[in-house]
Amino acid sequence: MNNLGKKIFGFIFDFDEKWSNNTLSTAIKQGFTYMIPFVFIGSFALLFMSLPISQYQNLMEHVFGSEWKNIFSYMRDGTYNILSLIMVVCISYSYAIESNKSKKYMNPITAAMVSLGSFVAISGINKEGFSLANFGVIGVFIALITAVLSSLLFFKLRSIIIFRFKILSNGADANLNNALISTIPAMLTIAVFATTNQILSAFFNISDIQVFLSQCLYAFFSSIDKPFWVGFLFILFIHIFWFFGIHGSNMLEPVANSIFIPALTANQHLVASGHAPSVIFTKTFFDTFVLMGGCGTGLCLILAILITGRQINQRRLSQISFFPVLFNINELMVFGIPIVLNPTFIIPFIGVPLILTSTSYLAISTGLVPHTTNLVEWTTPIFLSGYISTGSVSGSVMQLFNLAVGTLCYIPFVKLSERVLDMQLKNNMTKVYEEYRKEVYQPFPQLLERHDDVGRISKSLTAELEFDLQKNNIELFYQPISDYDGNVIFVEALLRWDHSRYGYINPSLIIGLAEEAKMMPRLGYQIFNKSCADLKAMNEADVDVILSINVSASQLEEDIFVESVDRIIHKHGIDPKKLQIEITEGVALSNNERILRQVKAIKNLGVGLAMDDFGMGHSSLRYLKEYDFDTIKLDGSLIREIAPNQNCRDIVSSIVSLGKSLKYTVIAEYVDSPEQKAILNDLGCGLYQGHLFSPALPCEDIIEYILRKEKGIVL
Repeated sequence: MNNLGKKIFGFIFDFDEKWSNNTLSTAIKQGFTYMIPFVFIGSFALLFMSLPISQYQNLMEHVFGSEWKNIFSYMRDGTYNILSLIMVVCISYSYAIESNKSKKYMNPITAAMVSLGSFVAISGINKEGFSLANFGVIGVFIALITAVLSSLLFFKLRSIIIFRFKILSNGADANLNNALISTIPAMLTIAVFATTNQILSAFFNISDIQVFLSQCLYAFFSSIDKPFWVGFLFILFIHIFWFFGIHGSNMLEPVANSIFIPALTANQHLVASGHAPSVIFTKTFFDTFVLMGGCGTGLCLILAILITGRQINQRRLSQISFFPVLFNINELMVFGIPIVLNPTFIIPFIGVPLILTSTSYLAISTGLVPHTTNLVEWTTPIFLSGYISTGSVSGSVMQLFNLAVGTLCYIPFVKLSERVLDMQLKNNMTKVYEEYRKEVYQPFPQLLERHDDVGRISKSLTAELEFDLQKNNIELFYQPISDYDGNVIFVEALLRWDHSRYGYINPSLIIGLAEEAKMMPRLGYQIFNKSCADLKAMNEADVDVILSINVSASQLEEDIFVESVDRIIHKHGIDPKKLQIEITEGVALSNNERILRQVKAIKNLGVGLAMDDFGMGHSSLRYLKEYDFDTIKLDGSLIREIAPNQNCRDIVSSIVSLGKSLKYTVIAEYVDSPEQKAILNDLGCGLYQGHLFSPALPCEDIIEYILRKEKGIVL
């Protein structure tokens, strides 16, 4: 990357970082995320209702009757046709959640209802001429502004003590108290928007803000006498609106109805009278050659992501969105990536349609491509729409050219987006580790439920972990457990995940995310299966060791766990006595009868049992007896302090003596120095695991390590 590229990247990264950490912008983007299910449902309802395939339409009518579209129409009523209401609720709800992180608690439902009331108040539902369409996609501009301003105003008023009406004591129901405290601020907020509506109506004769905005836009475009600039600015405005989450096509629908739809009719009349069509910019022109895949030329963005994208979530979203985008419905992409309010994509999202408007205009004006003369449904797929609209294959060729140009334009920004995301994620990865360590003592760390940077990164990691699990990309390394002379007796299987951006991820974090995402059964099965396959490879290489595999509580609680272990053992043809499962002291002390039964069933298969991290928790002799452990692994904190701390040496000595009485083997972990090894040996502990002997190694390397040890080769 040259200096200019670095400066541009730095500027975008800094801007995006500040924008992403802003409470309001985070709330808006999170609100758009909440809207995705409704957008997704509405998109598919619209697609299935408007699919421009005559055979499909005839089949549906034949099978379900002439009113078959009603179901999809009602679904659209419950999604697209109330999208403005949904937007108000989602954004204000999200703003309350974000604000609660730094301010006194505010019920998100109350905040959402206040914004909803404010939106209805400024819309003037009882006014003559009011249209319910204002609650649909047409009204999203007013909805966005109202959601933001009403949330800011309500929170500000609620922070003013004199407006906080409270008559109940602190011992009363918290929700009731919260509702009473919010009453006056809510009333004042809604009153402000109701008053604004009255002022606009009484003093400016604006009875419908949406209609007023549409009239202003139409007046602006009507004043331009250059046809090219009318079309160019039309596309520019559509995408500026869309970038801010406002349905640009609906905002400019009066312009399209007044200028560009009649333009197509004019071309048709010229052709019918034997003359050549003369108008280049028609609504069909934009639908066919510019808005391929919806606003922002979404099909080009999807192809760019699928060609060069590495970010798993974006690739998956692109795959899911491909079918609706093929029919020019791309709201899922716009709100899902998101494109809206994403500074990284502002240049291509606005620029690509403008470039394609210019290339298509040039091609038609020079005669390379015929004028658009045939009406085409906006849901008609690419290439077919190009042919139908122009009556020529050259129309499809023009689309192919534009598709290639648009995709090439998007590719560097897709890469830039991933680079910005990578930098953000790397900068915030330490937050994830810090938060995980804070919550590690809970049953499962609750990282995926969070809506901040930690939650976003955790969700991204979890999605990529699931993807790599499906691709069997999870690795296992093996650390030797040796006697005093260095002879390898055991090897422990250790989970490794080499992430494409972060390198090797902390195994504890992997397990924590897998537990929270309910992926632990799949991950555990893959670990056990791969471990046994590697043990078989070791046996075939004449390496005779006992393999130790860590097992979590959630695995032990599975109904099919014992059956799965037995099946894997027989699948790979290994001796169960050469296996042992490791459970932590916390699992053993959980007092879970089901886990105890499962462990006993595992032991009945001939598999050994080890307790990990023994000695510094709430160890109980009763559990040592009940679980019948074969091996005890000393807690690492004991070993690290064993040289300077006499108490640690006394504890280890007691555990070793107890082991001789109960006939279990004692292993010391984290043995990293000859001094530690010598002290442990003097205390009677004769098996060691740690970097003094070897770090964890891949299967091939551990086999080579053990064979070289057996041959007496100094490593």
